[in-house]
Amino acid sequence: MNGERPPQNTPLTPKPSGLEDRLKAYKKNTTQAKSPAPTATPAAANSHSQTSIQQHSTHPVSLESLALPPSLAMDFQSDVRAADLLFFDLESTGLGSSEQTYPFLIGYAQARGDAIETTACFATTPAGEDEILSQFITAAAGRTLVSFNGKSFDLPLILRRAEKYGLKNNLRSLPHIDLFHLIRRIYPEKPARLTDAETRLLGFTRSGDISGAEVAQAYFEFVRFDRRETLDAICNHNLVDVLSLVSLALRVSVAFTAARAGTNSWAYKIHRDKSAAKDQKKTLLLQNRDKLDARDIFVLGQIHRSEKHYRKAAQHFIASYRAGYPNAIIDAVRAFRRLTGKDRTAKRLVEYALAREDERVQRQLLKYL
Repeated sequence: MNGERPPQNTPLTPKPSGLEDRLKAYKKNTTQAKSPAPTATPAAANSHSQTSIQQHSTHPVSLESLALPPSLAMDFQSDVRAADLLFFDLESTGLGSSEQTYPFLIGYAQARGDAIETTACFATTPAGEDEILSQFITAAAGRTLVSFNGKSFDLPLILRRAEKYGLKNNLRSLPHIDLFHLIRRIYPEKPARLTDAETRLLGFTRSGDISGAEVAQAYFEFVRFDRRETLDAICNHNLVDVLSLVSLALRVSVAFTAARAGTNSWAYKIHRDKSAAKDQKKTLLLQNRDKLDARDIFVLGQIHRSEKHYRKAAQHFIASYRAGYPNAIIDAVRAFRRLTGKDRTAKRLVEYALAREDERVQRQLLKYL
C-alpha cells in the first residue's frame, strides 16, 4: 500500500475477524458511489463486479516487447501454440483454505496479434465472487493455463470456490504450465516468488508497487472507504503479475529452444538432464562430442550403463574422472565389477582413489575393497 490513512473524520473500525464481520464492513453509509474508471465496465446493471480490458505491446515495468511467437517451447520435446495460452493470477483475502479466503480479483492475459490483451475481473463486493469466477471459467475453456505457483494455490482456490457456487467447469482437466515449478527446476537461481523471478530472470525490481502481503487489507479498505486509488493500486499490482508471466514464458521458451539445439551452456545441460528422453540426450551428446566436459561425459556413461553396455560405460566414467569429476570413479568401479574378469581392475581403481579423493568419495568406495 501507499501508506495513506482514512480521512480523520471517518471512524476506524476494528479489523474484521470473520467472514460475517467482513461482509458487514461492505455496507457503506455513503449515498453516492464514485463512478468506475473508464476502462472498467460492470457486467450488468445489478452486478457486483466490474471488468477491465487493456491492450499491451510492452511490459509496463521492463518495457520489453510482449509479442509472442506463433508457438513457444515449454518443455524439451514439444511446443504449445501461443493462441492457446491463458496467463492468469488472482488476488485473494488470504492464503489459507478457510471460508474467509476467497478471490476478489482474477486477472488473465492472452495473445491478440502482436499485443497481449489483459482482462481484470474485480469483485466490487463479496457478492461478485461468483461473477468473476464465471468469467474466468468461460475464458479458460479449451486453453492451456499458465501461472506462477497456480497449481498449488490459485487453481485449487478457484476450484474450491466454484464448487461452493455450483459452477460447472473443466479447469482441472486443462493443460497447466506452472512457471514456478518449471523455472525452479531448470534455472540455477531457483526464485521463490514472482518478484524474485522478475529480479533474477527479467532484470527489474518494482518501484512504488503495493506488496502482495498488503493486497487483502487494501481490498477491505477499498470496499469500506470507497478509495479509488486503493483499487487502482491493487489492479496495477495484478496487471504487472500477469504480464510478468508472459515475459517469463518467453525466457523459458528461449532457453528450451537453445537446449534443443545442443547449446553448450547451463540451460542445455539442465534441460537435457531434467527434461529430455534418453535417446535425445544421447543424440545431443554425440553431436557435441568435441565440446563435452566432465559432467557431459559422465551423463553419456550413465546412458551406456542403462543400455547395459558396461564396457563403454566404464570407459566414459574413467574419462569423466580424468576430466575432473571425482564422483565418476565410483560409477567406474561399479561398471567394471559388472564385467567378467574385471574385479582386479575395479579393486585397483578403488585403491587409487582412496589415496587421492576426499572422505565423501572414500566412504562410498570402501565397500568395494
